Amino acid sequence: MKGSGFVFMEHTADVSVKSWGKTLEEAFSQTALSLMTTISPDLKKISPKKEKEIEIISEDKYALCFDFLSEFLYIFDVEELIFSIVSVISIQKIGEKYKLVAIAKGEPFDKEKHEIGTEVKAITYSFMNIEEKEDKVEINIVFDI
Repeated sequence: MKGSGFVFMEHTADVSVKSWGKTLEEAFSQTALSLMTTISPDLKKISPKKEKEIEIISEDKYALCFDFLSEFLYIFDVEELIFSIVSVISIQKIGEKYKLVAIAKGEPFDKEKHEIGTEVKAITYSFMNIEEKEDKVEINIVFDI
């Protein structure tokens, strides 16, 4: 396993993903890219023309992951933007809550240019796991399709 990345796992009805990185920020970034890859399998076809800052505040790391990925679904559904670059800049604990700041780069989804993958209806807490080890963070998640 390289420093950061993701792999699709077998699942009977939905899409299951295992993402990892050296830090929590890298693992969250990879999880977002796995979502984008589910929606449009060839990220190389997505030009980083538009930049969007994403800021999320949630009660714990699990809710932060859920809310972060749900924001991408919202942006895709409402603004029709798809991203090929996702960089989580920081994840901080502020009081009892967690705050995430990320930059995503992409462009409007174009059926003529971008591959159509699998429609993701929702992010789920089912089987969600965030495991922080000394030198690696792994996130398991299921996307409802």
